Amino acid sequence: MSEQERYKNMLRRLINETESDKIQTSKELVQSLVNELTHNASGKTNSTTQTLAK
Repeated sequence: MSEQERYKNMLRRLINETESDKIQTSKELVQSLVNELTHNASGKTNSTTQTLAK
């Protein structure tokens, strides 16, 4: 999967979680985005829901 595809999928997940009220504030959104980017940069895949639960 290309890097562009991974980023598109990540953004889709974040949008879905925002629309379903799993992410309710801009702070949660930014934290989730940073966590996703950090995990993607290190080669890990982790859902934002699991990241928010930490």
